[in-house]
Amino acid sequence: MALTYRNDAYEDAQAVRRAVFMDEQGFQNEFDEVDQRPDTVHVTAYDESGTLVGCARVFPDDGTDTNAHGEGAWIFGRLAVMPEARSGGLGSQILAESERVAKERGAREMHLHAQCRVQPFYQRAGYEPYGQIEFDEHVEHQWMGKRL
Repeated sequence: MALTYRNDAYEDAQAVRRAVFMDEQGFQNEFDEVDQRPDTVHVTAYDESGTLVGCARVFPDDGTDTNAHGEGAWIFGRLAVMPEARSGGLGSQILAESERVAKERGAREMHLHAQCRVQPFYQRAGYEPYGQIEFDEHVEHQWMGKRL
């Protein structure tokens, strides 16, 4: 699948996140103040026909993760792929693009709060789990990190 990316498409990211996290997975509190921060980058992916197929966000850490190491630490999250676009490596491509965008803006390490069931996906991309497993709404999550 040939993809194009936009880094300024919050409305499109909202549509994907609503469909995947709220409608499909049952999360209630999907949107937060981080979405409106001027330094948050919303990465959205579109297939060759221009159809929106996925999204993620990255932003400099503001103390959200106590294991991040100060300046150069960024947070990745809200990776979502529309059901009809899954199983083709799109999630890995969005993660790689998000890392590239963050690194371009000064990131030296990336941290994420992963759903435990998808940790193997992130481990294949070089992320290592750390810290306690905790619930985000009804789903177990754990922090993971990687040097860029």
